[in-house]
Amino acid sequence: MGKIFDLRYLVIILAMLLPIVIVIMFGVDFPSLSSSWQTVLQPLFIITNAVTSFYFFSLNRWKIPSVFLMLLTAFSVDMSPMFHNILAGGFFLTCLYPLMWFKRFSYYVYIYLFSGVIWWLFGLFWFEVWGVYTLCIFHIHVLWYKKILMGRK
Repeated sequence: MGKIFDLRYLVIILAMLLPIVIVIMFGVDFPSLSSSWQTVLQPLFIITNAVTSFYFFSLNRWKIPSVFLMLLTAFSVDMSPMFHNILAGGFFLTCLYPLMWFKRFSYYVYIYLFSGVIWWLFGLFWFEVWGVYTLCIFHIHVLWYKKILMGRK
């Protein structure tokens, strides 16, 4: 079971690295995470979304967000902007259900919803970063909690 946990942490770290790499390479005024599709970071964007989608698909209650994430990656922002944006919105909205389901960590819903304020104050890119980081920290927290529970047995 340890190797599965290690792989999941690697996927989470990869998802957290994409915004950092974007800011380092292009600055803080980047339009959106999906805009990296139109840069040299396209492979990183695709790989990050693919492995994250695969990770989500392996989890109960995360299959619908997984499908949205994979589809928004398949329909790029430059070739199908409207459909891509609908799928991206679907991804962020459908992540609310699994966050609400996990009662022990239900406060993550409020942290995640705060991303709307971030969008209003700082723009789409930072809204997405806030949402992604909230999801990443939530999943790290859940993995850590499960590891502790498994250690008790």
